[in-house]
Parts: sequence; structure tokens; C-alpha cells
Amino acid sequence: MSTNNAKVQSVIESTLASVIKKLATNEPSNFISDLYVQADAENGEFHIFGEEENLLEKIIIFDWVNSEEATFCKKVSSTVKAALTSLTAKEQFNHACFLRPFSVNLVDESFTVIEELLFIDDDIYRVDDPLLKDLDAELDHFLKDLLSDLPK
Repeated sequence: MSTNNAKVQSVIESTLASVIKKLATNEPSNFISDLYVQADAENGEFHIFGEEENLLEKIIIFDWVNSEEATFCKKVSSTVKAALTSLTAKEQFNHACFLRPFSVNLVDESFTVIEELLFIDDDIYRVDDPLLKDLDAELDHFLKDLLSDLPK
């Protein structure tokens, strides 16, 4: 990870931690099952929304200003996932205000989910699903190899 990516991840992590702290402080009246994040490649704005699309925090990530659209979403996704992984390891989402299942989603300006960045249920924690990618193809290949050893 480059130095700038590490700095951006740190800024995002501290911003998310600040939002979590605010939400946890208002625990008696606040129950959250979803958070939404949005990023703008043109102006570098990073928004965190709660349920009902209420803005909780907004910052500008200067490294993201005028980013190339083609790679921007992937860059945002990986950086935010890394920050969420760190926050989850620090048990930041264990406050009573976070209902299970809980998720953090990357959304576009019309709040259409682009990608689920984090999913937490009682004993399930998922930031990414690399184990499930191409599972069908791998199983087919495995069975083909296995069955090729059997006499016909």
C-alpha cells in the first residue's frame, strides 16, 4: 500500500470512528442496521449516510479529486474495506446501536448499492467474498479431475 493510500485509509478510518462514536453516544434513541458511503471522483467528497439517507459526515479526500472514473470505484472500495476491517478488529461495531444484521454499502448518488463493503451478523463477519468467487468453476474443474481418474 502506498503512503498516500495509507494516509487516505487512516483519514477514512478516523472519520468512520467519529461517526460510530456519535451514533453510540445517542444509543438510546438511535438504532442503525445500515450505513451508506458515497464518493465523488470529481471533487473528492466522501459522504457517510445513516438510514433514511441522513448525512452523518462529509469530508474531502484530496487524493481523490479528479480521479479517473474507471478505477475510482475500485480504489474507494478497497480503501474503505481496509478501514472497515481495522474498525471491526477494534470492535467498533459492537455498540448496542448497531442492529444485526449490520452492513456498510457503497452507493451512487441515487443510493443504488454498488457494493456491500461490510456485513456483520451474530457470528458472521464479511468484508469481501474472495472464497466464493469462481467457486462453481473451481468445483467443476475439481470434479472433472477427480472423475477422470475413474475407469470408464
